[in-house]
Amino acid sequence: MNEQDAANAVPPWAAGTAERMHELDPQLNAEEIELLQAHGSVRTFAAGERLWTAGDRAPMMLVLEGQIDVVRNTDEGEAVVISHGPGHYVGEIITMTGGRALVSGRAAKALTALVIESTDLRRFIATEAELGEKLLLSFILRRMRMIAENLGNVVLVGNPQRAATAELQNFLSRNGIPFTVTNPRETDARALISRHELNEDDLPAVIVNDTVHKRPSIRMLADTLGFTAEIDHGVTYDLAVIGSGPAGLASAVSAASEGLSVLVLEQCAPGGQAGSSSRIENYVGFPTGISGQALMGRAYLQAQKFGAHIAIARELLSMECGEPCHRLRMDGGDQVLAKVVVIASGAIYRQPSIGNLGRYGGVHYGASHVEAQLCRGRDVAIIGGGNSAGQAAVYLSRRARHVHVLVRGGGLGASMSDYLVRRIDHIPNIYLHTHSEVEAIQGDEAMESVTVHNNRDDSTSTLAVSHLFIFIGAQPGTAFVGDQVALDDKGFVLTGDALSDEALTAHGWSLNRRPHLLETSCPRVFAAGDVRSGSVKRVASAVGEGSVCVQFIHTLLNELAESGKAAR
Repeated sequence: MNEQDAANAVPPWAAGTAERMHELDPQLNAEEIELLQAHGSVRTFAAGERLWTAGDRAPMMLVLEGQIDVVRNTDEGEAVVISHGPGHYVGEIITMTGGRALVSGRAAKALTALVIESTDLRRFIATEAELGEKLLLSFILRRMRMIAENLGNVVLVGNPQRAATAELQNFLSRNGIPFTVTNPRETDARALISRHELNEDDLPAVIVNDTVHKRPSIRMLADTLGFTAEIDHGVTYDLAVIGSGPAGLASAVSAASEGLSVLVLEQCAPGGQAGSSSRIENYVGFPTGISGQALMGRAYLQAQKFGAHIAIARELLSMECGEPCHRLRMDGGDQVLAKVVVIASGAIYRQPSIGNLGRYGGVHYGASHVEAQLCRGRDVAIIGGGNSAGQAAVYLSRRARHVHVLVRGGGLGASMSDYLVRRIDHIPNIYLHTHSEVEAIQGDEAMESVTVHNNRDDSTSTLAVSHLFIFIGAQPGTAFVGDQVALDDKGFVLTGDALSDEALTAHGWSLNRRPHLLETSCPRVFAAGDVRSGSVKRVASAVGEGSVCVQFIHTLLNELAESGKAAR
């Protein structure tokens, strides 16, 4: 399998929809149709009329009479993906979230349809449990089918071994976009490159519905695909959540389900570090394990189902604590006012001091399906001895030829769960290198080897590997907070009882109470998950902290409302 084929392999969680067509494309009965009719408007369309085009924000459409063909563009023209007759409906995940459609739709014959806009659809799914569950499941399965069969008209052109290509590929994959990778070095890429007049300086490029975006930024790509939520600058949100990892999404789900107006700001993709985990096995309720992307993808949809607004690829530049609202300043000049803020920006793995680290696409900070396919039959190295490194080693061992785990200390027991240590001990193609650190990377366009230094005997050696996975340390995502909240000596956010009287005084705490559990030195600003000083770095703990915050948020919002009444 070459790199291009590996990059385009179907993720395991997206397979198997062919056996679930009764759930993917259910036919609604008269009672279910009647329930939906109060939430939309009946419209008629002529045979052959275009209903929406890929790139539009398309509503859900329930066929009452006639037929809708969902189509996609191919080199031979439009091809029908699926046809919907009376009682069937068009829509998928992007319909509920309000993003831009990846396929088009047309009336195959004279059509009468119930049209339901995204906002009304979300409200219906949240309030009508049984039918809402049926609709949501079908949307999820349809997106899975689109990913499995690449039905999205999105093509990434670039060498997967280059860092810029790998970054775009990671963004598309983590956000659940169906796409294909075309390596310009492969013979079958020549016609595509020629047709779009691309040269080396234009790469990587992303072609969306036949429109070429040369060397796009993540923000530009997010805008093109409709991920960037339209922020209403006239609205003061009850809650702004910074980060959409386990803690952030838990806060958003809990708060939105209880009627609060919620905005979530995410710089890259939902899920945080958990979203890039190959398999989470110690999360309650999943005895056989679940991939981080699948778990976090469900939480992402759950938050939107209850009405949370989630803005992807929005970088928060600064936070200003204030009364009665806090002000968040984002890239592009946008500003948001929120009565309460939850900082759930997580932590990122530190980069070791290797000079040419950013040059190679073979350097990874997560081990998902995408990275595993690129490593098939190759030798790889993992830096780190925590649970994330252990999960990656086990997962990659089923694809890679050899997996080398490098740790600075004398073993794994001090920092890794026992079940992972025992599992690694019994996998023959995993090799543990203790007292070892990577000093340098060698390779021309792609990584070919790494130089390893032994810190016990001061010797050096070379490992011939094509991919390097880094899971060391944790650097908190707190660059935007400035001096607004108290941090510990490593930059993590101090909360609750960890805040000394001196720290509170230094940061202007003037209330006649101590901070609530998880509240920072700024009133009505909380921290949850990995970004919080002293937190347990586990998915379950982050989810718990994110949910617990909402209990105090209700109390503070009530106090804020009462003080506002008193002021009037």
